[in-house]
Amino acid sequence: MKISALLTIPKKLSKLLTKKQKIFLVILFFLTISLSFIETLGISAIMPFITVASNPDVLNDGYYKTAYDLFGFTEKNSFVIIFGVVIIIFYAFRSLFNIFYTYSINKYSFVVHKNLSLNLFKVFFNIPYRNFVQKNSGEIIHIIGNETNRVTGLLVNLLQIFSELFTVLMLYSILIIVNWQMSLILTAILLLVVYLVINILLRISTRQGQKVTESNLKISRIVHEAFYNFKFVKLKGTESDYFERYNKNVKISARARLISNTLGGLPRNFLESFGFSLLIAVVIFISWRTGSPESIIPIISMYALALYRILPAITRTLSYLNEVAYNYYALDTVYDAVNQETENEKDEQLSFKESIKIDSLYFKYNTGNDVLKNTCLEIKKGDSIAITGESGSGKSTLADILIGIHKPLSGNLYIDDVKITNDNIRSWRKKIGYIPQNIYLFDGTVAENVVFSDKYDKEQLIKSLKMARIWDFLEKNNGIDTMVGEGGIQLSGGQKQRVGIARALYSNPDVLVLDEATSSLDNDTESKIMNEIYELSEGKTLIIIAHRLSTVEQCKRRVEVINGGIKE
Repeated sequence: MKISALLTIPKKLSKLLTKKQKIFLVILFFLTISLSFIETLGISAIMPFITVASNPDVLNDGYYKTAYDLFGFTEKNSFVIIFGVVIIIFYAFRSLFNIFYTYSINKYSFVVHKNLSLNLFKVFFNIPYRNFVQKNSGEIIHIIGNETNRVTGLLVNLLQIFSELFTVLMLYSILIIVNWQMSLILTAILLLVVYLVINILLRISTRQGQKVTESNLKISRIVHEAFYNFKFVKLKGTESDYFERYNKNVKISARARLISNTLGGLPRNFLESFGFSLLIAVVIFISWRTGSPESIIPIISMYALALYRILPAITRTLSYLNEVAYNYYALDTVYDAVNQETENEKDEQLSFKESIKIDSLYFKYNTGNDVLKNTCLEIKKGDSIAITGESGSGKSTLADILIGIHKPLSGNLYIDDVKITNDNIRSWRKKIGYIPQNIYLFDGTVAENVVFSDKYDKEQLIKSLKMARIWDFLEKNNGIDTMVGEGGIQLSGGQKQRVGIARALYSNPDVLVLDEATSSLDNDTESKIMNEIYELSEGKTLIIIAHRLSTVEQCKRRVEVINGGIKE
């Protein structure tokens, strides 16, 4: 990362933070400046106190006498005691302020991470479905959970950089007052060294941060794929392949972290040695030129004290800068994810009394050839229609358009001659019961898997389970609280399908859409379930996507998808 890239960080953070978070960030910035001022004041107060305590006669002239007279002291010992008590109280206040600042900055980072991850979670649910199908769910989970955490880390590092820089500037101003010529010479040399260190640091750390992001995304993907296909991995005996891929990416991530963490300590070791060596070199040079360095010993002592505080602050700044560079790629990843194309869908009321119609429909995926071209179809309410065709002909894509998941690239979907738009699409989806080929059940109860929520109408839930012909089985177990296991592993294929049917029926939909819903079942089970579905769909509009004619023999209408079009 070039130094110029740092200038893009505020713009990207501004897009990611809410208005309230920006206001609080400004407050934190002022707290950071206050902390730097308090730290500097705490350091600056020690030397005057030691001077007064060790030599009370300094109160006879200069700034010390001014302070002594201003507060009306009559005894030097009383001044020393009060001065010491004030410093003790100040350091107690300094500790409390540090605790408050630490609490505030951590609370802020937690709130930002929570809101950022929640916002990103919402964004991924609002992207067009044709974009979503190109993404890997493991990578999405990693971005929402881990990359957002790195972004908040970057934000905290920036605040810490400001804190350290402000402290350095305040101490540096003292050095300028003491001897501006020597200060400028030392500054020029140190700035050159710091500039070279920063360039090397940023370039290497950015690259390592990118490697960590890329490898961690791959790790999430590998783990997700391996456990999602656990049975097939065990069956095929390909565990070693997954282990090897996992190990390769973990090594890349670990090596990148090792390099970055090592670089984090490099500035401290290098700059502190270089800074104090430079100061000693100045003393040696003056001794060589004048032969009597005694006259500048007080100045050198002041510089040594200031550098003792300044150099660690600079090294911490560079360490924080290293973290910023390391997390910069995560910021890019989250920024791109937040700003990807999204849809603002609403729930404007929509009635369905007559027909579903698609007109001059055109659709293709982001990668690939045309799927549907100039496609027209009308389905009357109460119809039972079969949509058939060869594998890959576009049947499932057509189903996704009919249920409002995919959006036509051109052409329109009409319900009772009302065009489906983002304003009313949620209302349309609520009227649909959808049964896909692969019924995905998450690790929870039957109730949770049917309703997709922990709030439900128990009577309606049991009614839908009875209609799906699975209630008798559930009654022998734990009823609606029967656990299904991840992916429905504790149920048979037919039972999973019946839970899927109950899920579709729970909301009492006007339209039932079956997308290859029984293709994975044996003929007897399929025939039995299809007969039940025809009974359940009495009075509803039934749309069945299938490639086996036996599945749709009871449908009143049958159309075929051929070459992107529809043939009745």
